Amino acid sequence: MKAFAAGTSIASVLVVAVQLTLHGAQTSASSRPQPASVRVADRTVWDSVFTAAQAQRGDSIYKAGCVTCHGDHLQGGSTKDFGDSKPLVGSDFMASWSGQTLADLYDKIFDSMPADKPKTLDKQVIVDVMAHILNQNHFPAGSKELGADHDSLNVVKIAPAKSATPPI
Repeated sequence: MKAFAAGTSIASVLVVAVQLTLHGAQTSASSRPQPASVRVADRTVWDSVFTAAQAQRGDSIYKAGCVTCHGDHLQGGSTKDFGDSKPLVGSDFMASWSGQTLADLYDKIFDSMPADKPKTLDKQVIVDVMAHILNQNHFPAGSKELGADHDSLNVVKIAPAKSATPPI
């Protein structure tokens, strides 16, 4: 009888230990910060995420390389060598990019531009051109430059209209 009681006690302790371990794992998993790649964007392009000076640098870079395919006014176009290029401004741009993050736009530019030498652009060049694109889409400039790190780009969402500020 003592052996049965001791076995039952050990079994009970093991069950409690397993339950506590599982509960602790669930709690710690839910309290861990999510990686940036799965984090929900908590800012939008309406939050002044680039500077006017950065957009100006981007304009100069755009005129030196991007204008050939994307046009003088970022309206898109067609070239014999590279085919059609999508507009980088207006409703067509917003229809393509609304709801995505600046990291998504960065990746698209890095992976496919320029058309004849993809994956060769410097990080700073890309974010400066992105600042120019945002500026030409009438998003507000601010006092802090758009950073070239993927994590900070991943928390800025492209939104067609400024979201309403919740009442205080």
